[in-house]
Amino acid sequence: MGKQEKKETKGKRRRRERRQWKSTSPFPVDLTSEILSRLPGKSIARFRCVSKLWSSIITDPYFINLFETRSSTKPSLLLCVRRDDNLFVSSITQDKAYSSSLPIIDRYHMKLPDKHCYLPPAESVHGLICLRGPTPIVWNPSLGRLLTLPDPNKHHKLWKKITVFLGYDPIQGKHKVVCIRYKKDSYVCRVLTLGSAQEPSWRTVKINHKHRAYGYTCGRCINEFIYYLADDGETVLMSFDVRSEKFHMIKLPSDIDEDVLINYEGKIACTDRDNDKRLWILEDAEKHKWSSQDFLVPLCHWDPSLETDFKLKGFTHAGEFIFEEDTFQKTSYILSCDPVRNSFRRFVSKGVRVGDDDYEIRAFPNHVESLMSL
Repeated sequence: MGKQEKKETKGKRRRRERRQWKSTSPFPVDLTSEILSRLPGKSIARFRCVSKLWSSIITDPYFINLFETRSSTKPSLLLCVRRDDNLFVSSITQDKAYSSSLPIIDRYHMKLPDKHCYLPPAESVHGLICLRGPTPIVWNPSLGRLLTLPDPNKHHKLWKKITVFLGYDPIQGKHKVVCIRYKKDSYVCRVLTLGSAQEPSWRTVKINHKHRAYGYTCGRCINEFIYYLADDGETVLMSFDVRSEKFHMIKLPSDIDEDVLINYEGKIACTDRDNDKRLWILEDAEKHKWSSQDFLVPLCHWDPSLETDFKLKGFTHAGEFIFEEDTFQKTSYILSCDPVRNSFRRFVSKGVRVGDDDYEIRAFPNHVESLMSL
């Protein structure tokens, strides 16, 4: 029996079961689905064990799409602190109506599979985050589940120095993990598609623009493109089309800060190395056209007593810039800046003591819940 026939048979069986449950359940199935879709992702995952009916509803593609559509209208700021193999997670509202603090939606603690697993300067991509470790790990924060990917170096010993990016194709509804070497020019990369019927495996994809990725660079996925900084004799912006799996090289407008790459109102943006108040925004990738805006608020205007540097790490859908500490010696919090109100809010991290050496803090703005089971 072919894949299409199996898919059709499974769909017919599910529709038949739903018709049977509709005729026997005292509670309308549509109303049950509506109520469940308004619950947090972790609650929905637990409720799969309540009954076969609820499990069928929750795993139905229509229900998953309904849940993720609603989740996208209320993104949260995900604050993560890693200490050894412990991960402390806080989900915080991005609503600007709260002027002085950032209210917590949810908070939990989980164990990582390895103490060498760390949080790269990445982002939440349609509900998932890619962690780096001995092998790449994909994490669904909403469900608290981890998927350790196959070792991309298993049959390629020259691929020891790698960086990993996560992308999403909204048309096909697929996540892809992209693995590329750094420190050495690359002619190929490795790509793995999540959620495929077969055991996930890496494919080799040719690179049409030879380059070397920066090992510390962050990846940003906007629409169907992954953006990251690379070296082509000079610093350039690379884009990877998640759907077509083609690379494009984009010239940068200035000497930019290689530590800053953000999603600004649906466009990729970076800051000027010599002027951290200047934001360069990519307007047209094909024409390499950029615009600039000067409106970032100096942090010292808010609190001159701060003894640590902050780096711009993101921009929320609510219109606030997110700053992370560049070093973790004095404090352990992030700053949220409203450039219109010229005001700051801060959130102090839990799970970190002053003096702890081996820890890191990462903020992931615009995180949406996902029911992808991994």
